[in-house]
Amino acid sequence: MASRLGKDMEFQQLFKQKKGTLLTWVLLFLLIGSLVTFSQTFKYGAKSKLLVIQEGASGVDPFAVSRSVEYLSNLLANVTYSNSFYSMVLDSGFNIDRSYFQGDSIAQLKTWQKTVSARSDAASGFINITVYHPSSYQAKQIALAVNNVLMTQNSTYQGIGSSVKVTVVDEPLVSRYPTQPSLPINFGLSIVLGLAIGFIYIYLFPEEKYDLNLFKKRNRKRKAKNLETNFLSHDYQTQPEGTYEESGINEKEEDFDIEGQGSIHNILK
Repeated sequence: MASRLGKDMEFQQLFKQKKGTLLTWVLLFLLIGSLVTFSQTFKYGAKSKLLVIQEGASGVDPFAVSRSVEYLSNLLANVTYSNSFYSMVLDSGFNIDRSYFQGDSIAQLKTWQKTVSARSDAASGFINITVYHPSSYQAKQIALAVNNVLMTQNSTYQGIGSSVKVTVVDEPLVSRYPTQPSLPINFGLSIVLGLAIGFIYIYLFPEEKYDLNLFKKRNRKRKAKNLETNFLSHDYQTQPEGTYEESGINEKEEDFDIEGQGSIHNILK
């Protein structure tokens, strides 16, 4: 117990001495996080919620119906990433900018899979749809198209037929500000990683020669400048108006003037 307490005290003392190194690591990771974050395209998010219902199952075991709805919600959530579903969305009649999905079919599918996110809640049969796009208007148009395809053409992907209904519970709601990339998550993760790497660094390299303090040189220059200013100010305040040598010279000059005046006076006499 005593040894553990001693180690804790030793680490706390080390932490106090190496705060500059920890701050340097945090700032370094914040810089990396900023470069990664602001190099990406900011996108708005349009969220909506749908519910999968299986009709005509009144005489069926409720557990079997629940398992069927769970299967259907997972199935429909997964097919939203497919190429066929992507084509249906583009052809659904909504005002979608096709030029956003550039390149060949493989490149377009990759862009589509980054644009749409579908997650199913197996316990309830809900499907949560989120669409990301640099334009808030386009995000809403794509979200409306996705919901429409799921409601009207879901029979393409399930073999039960018209007994499966998909209804919209929450209409697409677009965020006021870009949600991707997430600034709180990115910068929070940067701080956590910076602290973690910093603690590992000072634990492995506790010697002073391994310190990484960005403000160390600046502080030293500032302290030296302050010391010099204080020294000059103190010297100026304590030193007499004239130095000893200057006062001695003045005295000699005064003696010379007096002697000179006396000799001239004698000559005139």
